[in-house]
Amino acid sequence: MHDLENRPMTGMSPRRSYLAGIAIAVVVAMLMAGCASSPEAGPTERASEVDAGTSAPSPQPSSTVEGRFGQVGGWIAYSSGDGIWAVDPARPERRVRLSRADGDPIAWSSDGTKLLIRRKSPDQVRGGVREMDLVVFDEDGTETRLTNAQTFVTGGSFSPDGSEVVYATTFSPKGSAIYAVSSDGGAPRVILRATRRVFSPELGRSFRTDVYHPALSPDGTQIGYFDGMGDHSHTLWVMSADGTERSLLLDHEGGRPGHVYALTWSPDGEWLAFQTDDRIYLVRPDGTRLRPVVEGDFYAAPAVQWSPDGSSIAYLRGGALSIVNVDGGNERIIEQIPARSIAWNPAM
Repeated sequence: MHDLENRPMTGMSPRRSYLAGIAIAVVVAMLMAGCASSPEAGPTERASEVDAGTSAPSPQPSSTVEGRFGQVGGWIAYSSGDGIWAVDPARPERRVRLSRADGDPIAWSSDGTKLLIRRKSPDQVRGGVREMDLVVFDEDGTETRLTNAQTFVTGGSFSPDGSEVVYATTFSPKGSAIYAVSSDGGAPRVILRATRRVFSPELGRSFRTDVYHPALSPDGTQIGYFDGMGDHSHTLWVMSADGTERSLLLDHEGGRPGHVYALTWSPDGEWLAFQTDDRIYLVRPDGTRLRPVVEGDFYAAPAVQWSPDGSSIAYLRGGALSIVNVDGGNERIIEQIPARSIAWNPAM
């Protein structure tokens, strides 16, 4: 998704410059050789107690699973140059590879048995940017593709029982919209279509905005999402899960130009976290108590994930996995994790 999400800031740019900006690929160094050869991360060595006990034959010959999800409860899944891995944030030397297939983990089901992955389509490129597939990776090693590789997908979260996934599309022939689809695959249903328009004084006309980064609340009753133009005019909304009863929380993100990413709910549903190019913010679901948690350059790898107990937030700074307390204290970096996407397993 980084072809879509990592875009240069252009202020109040029109749609044309916005579309051109998303085509700029941001390359994150993977340090693949170091990851593959390090004693603590080697897939064929007894790297740790967990790594030694999680290698198991796949139920299907084509499966790439190398670990049981039940043994990585509370761990952080991350993408790397040689597949998808999980790391124990309390003991970072404990790591296990979940899959040899590439992809960006973005969300877990609440019971930790399903991992939502965003993966570049191997053969679909439109407007200079590769389109994305949304895939559910099950603990038995099977994969279920949810989207048809004809759209750019943003966001993605499971319903409380794991039966559905909510996501958004942009630059689709049918227009930007928020959808829900069964985690077993099938036809998606529309929850909300983008309808807002933003006027460009430079071109003397208005443009339709996109909706992006939808996040389903932990109890499954509400969806938070952004509506805007990619690098400006962002508005943050919360609506009921069926698309009705919408409430505006933040208008134009304080009037600041830039991008917004990675909207996520706290485990107790009391806060929303999101990321801009230079800050991670918290805000109440009623729009009050907006405050920054940590500042920095987050442009290259947008990601915000809550710890299972809601006390900490994980994110990527320059491709390095970092964790900070929700009050902004005790920021720490987990070394030698060259990730481009993360998902914190909530099952303990």
